[in-house]
Amino acid sequence: WWAYILTVFMAFCFIIVSGLLNGVTGFSPPFKTMIQLLGGFMVPGRPIANMYFTTFGSNTIAEALAMTIDLKIGQYMKVPPRAVFWAQMYGGFIGALVHYILNQIVLESKRDILLDPNGDNNWSGQNIIGFNTKAITFGTLAPKILVAGGTYAWLSYSFILGAFLPIPFWLAHRFAPKAGFNMVNTAILSWYFCIFTVGVNSGWVTRNILGFAFQFYLRKYKSAWFNKYNYILAAGLNAGTQLAVFVMSFAFQGAGGVTVDPPFWALNPDPKSGVFSDYCTRKKPTF
Repeated sequence: WWAYILTVFMAFCFIIVSGLLNGVTGFSPPFKTMIQLLGGFMVPGRPIANMYFTTFGSNTIAEALAMTIDLKIGQYMKVPPRAVFWAQMYGGFIGALVHYILNQIVLESKRDILLDPNGDNNWSGQNIIGFNTKAITFGTLAPKILVAGGTYAWLSYSFILGAFLPIPFWLAHRFAPKAGFNMVNTAILSWYFCIFTVGVNSGWVTRNILGFAFQFYLRKYKSAWFNKYNYILAAGLNAGTQLAVFVMSFAFQGAGGVTVDPPFWALNPDPKSGVFSDYCTRKKPTF
């Protein structure tokens, strides 16, 4: 019980940092790994407890941040905060039921694919498998392999290193204020360096193109349009994406009981050929 109170208190403190950075840069720093690491040292030898410790800590931050983002959009659209809050409560209740039902359908119909480390072009269980592996690693082995002299001691050292990483850029900005060193955000750079090392990450090309178009070109050269329409457009695209995922899950991807495979082409190669959609691994490993 004391670990639950502690992880919720940690989440309360990290929400302030996460919300501040997200409000300024649009980026929310991930605290999941740090919370999981601390949980491994606080409740060692208990991977299931580590799962709960991480879930209540990191999910609390994510949900609180999502609610504040909704309230911010509601403020831009001049919607009363009380109406936004009740819409969040209603959506959370309905969403929990729908997600639970869809989760059970997917687990029953796609179990073999989800257990495959490579998955396929539509389904992948890498996040859940990774979470389970980390719970075992942090929850059972943290006091042995993540301490000084351990195999992965640098994972613990990296949190200390990250605290000092911005200092050189701050000093450089003091001596050369026009060079742009103040625009270097080490938290964002460090996180996205990690993102590019795992999983299928080819979608980041599109994100970079959209980010350059909206956050650089439109914001700098079409500021009036950006200020008037950008946030509303972003909210509409988010809502449209969620609706499209819901419809496609039932219509094409098996949630309704029938799977319709898309045709194979350059960006959707046949996995039987040994070529995956990110074109990083051309042949399945053989053991």
